Amino acid sequence: MNDATDKTTDAGDDGAVHDATALLGRFRWPQGSGVLLAGSTAEGVAMRGSNVNVLVLDAPDDWTPDHEGTGSVLRPMSLAHNHLFSDDPPVNMDVLRPRPLHDLAELAAGMARIQDPGTPDLELPVLDVLEIRFLSRLRGGQVLHGAETVERWRQRTGVRWLPAFHCATTYLTADHFRHKAMTAHADGLPLDASVLFRLAVEHLLVSALAAEGRVLHEVKNLGRTIGAVLATGARPSPLFKEAGSLLDHGKEPGPALFARFDTFSAELLRGLGAAPHGRTAADYLAGQGHTQEAQT
Repeated sequence: MNDATDKTTDAGDDGAVHDATALLGRFRWPQGSGVLLAGSTAEGVAMRGSNVNVLVLDAPDDWTPDHEGTGSVLRPMSLAHNHLFSDDPPVNMDVLRPRPLHDLAELAAGMARIQDPGTPDLELPVLDVLEIRFLSRLRGGQVLHGAETVERWRQRTGVRWLPAFHCATTYLTADHFRHKAMTAHADGLPLDASVLFRLAVEHLLVSALAAEGRVLHEVKNLGRTIGAVLATGARPSPLFKEAGSLLDHGKEPGPALFARFDTFSAELLRGLGAAPHGRTAADYLAGQGHTQEAQT
């Protein structure tokens, strides 16, 4: 990526986390700039809105035919016809569907392979290799300056340009969490509302941290706890402490717990300048037919 400018920064001795404030509108990149982000982090950036084009990397199994059947769109991001926030600025997004590793050789060149404990190297998703390197070492990712640079990048990688649309946190996207719950079930965890609820809170926190300007690696492996993510935060807020208590409920989430989650998430999103509307988290998570499933 010779066209890109490396915005490498190091965390200081004070343990401050890497952030993406320069990519969240506080510094206005020239029109046509782009940033390489991934998944939840890109959603958090989009929630804030900016003039930065976001190049999204995500796993192939998160892809599904779009509503018109004319192509593929990222399932958690396919909200063009189902906006969850009103009056938020549109964000241009490129979505790159990962191909076999050799097709991403240029992008992956020089990146250290990161071994997830207990995971064979060949099974480590390409996304994790890219995401950890970019999002933990760089401020928000790899910045591509200028419209011509972004256009060359799109041509080189075969990225399909998607029209500008609004983006929201995925915790309200029921299909995404059904998919994640299926993965959890395959890993021996019960396919029930408890799993869905935990995933919802984790994903909400990751997107919200990104929208605050704090870039952290998403908890993709259920063996990792959200506490490990929160421990890296520079200033745990009461909202995050509340999220921790929600995750530690230790019982099947009922109406009261879903109500707490709705209150917590709405307050968090209001703090980010995004006004949630429409169905609540309880509607989406409790209404998917999983709440009464027996544990296996």
